[in-house]
Amino acid sequence: MINISGWISRNWVSTVPIVLSVVAIIFTATKDFIIPLILKPKLDFTYCPKEPYKRGPVIINPGQHHLAFFDRFKIENIGRNIAKNCRCQIFSVVNSKNKEFDFHGYPLRWASRPESAIDFTKAERLNIASGESEFVDLAYFRSDAGNKLLFNKYHNVDIGMPDNLDLDDYIVQIIVSGDNFRPYLLTFRISKKLLGLQGLDIKLLEVKRK
Repeated sequence: MINISGWISRNWVSTVPIVLSVVAIIFTATKDFIIPLILKPKLDFTYCPKEPYKRGPVIINPGQHHLAFFDRFKIENIGRNIAKNCRCQIFSVVNSKNKEFDFHGYPLRWASRPESAIDFTKAERLNIASGESEFVDLAYFRSDAGNKLLFNKYHNVDIGMPDNLDLDDYIVQIIVSGDNFRPYLLTFRISKKLLGLQGLDIKLLEVKRK
């Protein structure tokens, strides 16, 4: 039988670097892969047709009594690790006649940083710590903008895409992604019928992993 301790003592010069390398590999794997896998973020999404998900009516032109109605949804990190570089974009928009509109990739705005930077590519990404929540501006309606469904822009930066649609019945899918979790796909129904002083008629239909 091989005397392991004796062999190590006779070959310690070559053994020590090997042991240190194995320890370093185990440490790195634990820190970068095993712990993040166990302590990963988990996001929960909610929308209700009431405050604080609905904001309005807001008087935007007192002289002409124009009103605005804003809708947003909440993202809460119920996992055990920070959700890194979270971002929200429109994935698809389809109307009642099954016509698809080219809004893929339109970045939705975090309500907590509406005018935070000219560079919206930085403003659209944020971290959500465990137990924290953030709101995302989904859509809004203005009485002075005609029968339009509107989407917010970061700092009014032109991104080469339209920011409005004619009021209609839509199925809007939102993709929420980040650096350390699988993307989520949210499906909303937005109706063309307004809810009086509550603004847009919106319902969150489904949340699934992409």
